[in-house]
Amino acid sequence: MIRFKKIIAAGALSIFAFSAVGCEMIQKTPEAIKKTVLAKVGDLKVTRGEVDEIADPYLKQYGEDYDTNPDLAEQVKTLRTQALNLLVEQKLMIKKAQELDVEPTQEEIDTEVQKYMESLKESLGGEEAFNKALEDAELTLDEYTAQLNESIKNNLATTNVTNELFKDINISDEEIKAYYDGHLDSFKQANVSHILIKDEAKAKEIRERAVNGEDFAALAKEFSEDTGTKEKGGSLGVTTYDTTSYVQEFTDAFKKLKDGEISDLVKSTYGYHIIKVTDYKEKTLDEAKESIKTTLENEKKNELYESSVEQWKKDFKVKTYENRL
Repeated sequence: MIRFKKIIAAGALSIFAFSAVGCEMIQKTPEAIKKTVLAKVGDLKVTRGEVDEIADPYLKQYGEDYDTNPDLAEQVKTLRTQALNLLVEQKLMIKKAQELDVEPTQEEIDTEVQKYMESLKESLGGEEAFNKALEDAELTLDEYTAQLNESIKNNLATTNVTNELFKDINISDEEIKAYYDGHLDSFKQANVSHILIKDEAKAKEIRERAVNGEDFAALAKEFSEDTGTKEKGGSLGVTTYDTTSYVQEFTDAFKKLKDGEISDLVKSTYGYHIIKVTDYKEKTLDEAKESIKTTLENEKKNELYESSVEQWKKDFKVKTYENRL
């Protein structure tokens, strides 16, 4: 039987986790809701109970004694602080939706609740499995529906506020061109292969054989001392030219090669590399335009979001009491 707690979204503590509607909501209801106030956002409050609803499923990975184990105190505090910050932003979105008059209607909420419920039942294997999971979680359908209703209401409010916030973001052709020119290596890629040999004389011999037409992959399989690529004919796979995965000498060398060309010996701390580049490709500005536009839009959105949240914290006189965690 699939328990509901296993479908909690892994990224629920990230800033935009509200889109994972209701995933954290099916869990055992605490016998007593913890009412300690951990934050105030205008006239709204964040309680310890709300923080625990988000943080506890993740804290349980440390064992049932996570709250009393002194060795886990730092990890517990970190996760609860992340949950607190998430909830503060959620309350900010609720207040901002009210201010901007973009609160979701009950009809919109009901529609999304129904969609989510149907999707959840399908993922669990049907109505019977869904009811069994509710029973295991000690929740009635009405209790779960009420929780889900509140979660989706918050999610929709967040979506409406961010849509309003981002509506005037535009990316010009000049910005796209400037980004392209400044990141050319990220639009270049090739299949990169190498043969690594520690002895220089032996490396020279193998390079000559490769240059003279012997199969590069076969030589790599026979002679390369790089155990990670040896059986793959020395292949490192498709590699972009802005990679930071390899030592600088290696990267500098393969970036200078033409398609199909074999390098001179390249010395690094690992030994001597014989490098070959094939299937070189370079995206044109037109080909890269849409991906660049998306990147720049996301950068502007993130920057605007972060600065706006900080301003809204001041506007709504946010106070947090992390010492109560």
